[in-house]
Amino acid sequence: MAKKKLVLLSLGLFLLAVWVPFLSFLIWFAFIPLLLAIHGETSAKSFLIGLLTGAFFFSGLLYWIVQYELRIFVLVIIFTAPFFGMFAWLTQRLWNHFKNDFVQILAPSIAWAAVGVLYWLTPVSIIGDQIAFFQAPFFPAIVRCSGISGITFLILLNNSLLAHWLKTKKNKFLVGNGMMVILLCAGHFVLLDPPKVKPIKVALIQHNLPMASNEWRLSHQKKITWKYEKAVLEFGSDHDLILFPQYGLPFDPLRKPERFDQLAKRKNTSILLGTYIPKIAGGSLTEGARTDSALLFSAKTTVQEYQAVTPPPFRNIKQVKGSDRMPLTLSDGTKIGIMLCYEDSRSEEGRLWVRNGAELLAALSNPGHFLGTPLPRYHLLQDRIRAIETGRYLARVSPNGFSALIDPNGKIMIQSKLHEETVVKGEIYALSGRTIFTNLGPVVPLASAGIGLFLLIGSYPVRKKKASN
Repeated sequence: MAKKKLVLLSLGLFLLAVWVPFLSFLIWFAFIPLLLAIHGETSAKSFLIGLLTGAFFFSGLLYWIVQYELRIFVLVIIFTAPFFGMFAWLTQRLWNHFKNDFVQILAPSIAWAAVGVLYWLTPVSIIGDQIAFFQAPFFPAIVRCSGISGITFLILLNNSLLAHWLKTKKNKFLVGNGMMVILLCAGHFVLLDPPKVKPIKVALIQHNLPMASNEWRLSHQKKITWKYEKAVLEFGSDHDLILFPQYGLPFDPLRKPERFDQLAKRKNTSILLGTYIPKIAGGSLTEGARTDSALLFSAKTTVQEYQAVTPPPFRNIKQVKGSDRMPLTLSDGTKIGIMLCYEDSRSEEGRLWVRNGAELLAALSNPGHFLGTPLPRYHLLQDRIRAIETGRYLARVSPNGFSALIDPNGKIMIQSKLHEETVVKGEIYALSGRTIFTNLGPVVPLASAGIGLFLLIGSYPVRKKKASN
């Protein structure tokens, strides 16, 4: 009964951390009851406890998917719930085989990282780091070095230290927590001071067009076209870059670029927009094989296209994936990396864009199905983390919000509200150079997984010898 109460306490802390923004810090303590509950349990019981915890946790985190499609929600929970189960099982195995305090403390972080690396092979590859995205923007110095996975590791480590102190009352575990507090304070207050050479004036067009049916968009082509044209005519002369969100336009601006080409030349500006493009010229705008594309129209170059390389999981919308991440280039030579739809939730996207030469990042998305859910806030948090990881300014624009400009420390410079037609205006800067994370990648989970594998394989001869005796 006591262990059931511990599991319920963990679930309560998890859900409070997810559902109540100002209580998101509870994630630093939410694993403690769970770790105490699996201590001393069998491998099978630990897995079952973890599996049930994972099912409830991820249901609480991802319930908004139901608003789009129940089938996808069920599939996601089926895939994600075993994460906690495997984590609990592996933690218990490490505890049982290694009595050294150092290994005992690190076991939960190592186990979580190892399972996370395994999940990289699944459609929900990012799920291991989702416990950290609420807290990661508060610690930019750490995120610049390790990516979001470094915060994930520290969250598990902090929970482990406190759980061991509660279990043993050894003061050395409190000393470890003290060192953790010092590290987190440094991670919070040590900020990047990026050079500001030449400002790029940008305008983010949050046009607030509805997430409507294909029929509505086709029958309102003139209204949609005029919204876009009016924005460029009004703001183009005073801005170097006009950004529109991802939105299914009722025409093909790639094969018929004249309208936006002329506007870009007339106002001497660049226009960036996202939309679905038929794979074959003249194909249907609403059915069949299509690319999720970002198009850049400039006063001095022909239209440039980026095709999304990472579609959302479990959605069968006949999206044709792109094959590379070549930055789009403004008239002054500034290179922009694009993240469309789901792509901004992946650390690897921003890292690869910077390695390919991107000096700015732009996130174009359309969470219009989920305006009554936390998803717009989640996207904004993810974009703050991508800005920190890459050391780049990031412009985010969505049809109905949130739209924002974010600096390389993850600070929101200016932000729109939801459900409003507005224009977010400001200045950002092209930056070169790389952060430690963009150079090294996700070394924290890879190293942790490697250590966990080494420990388990290395302990096998010892276990075999004991069993034979």
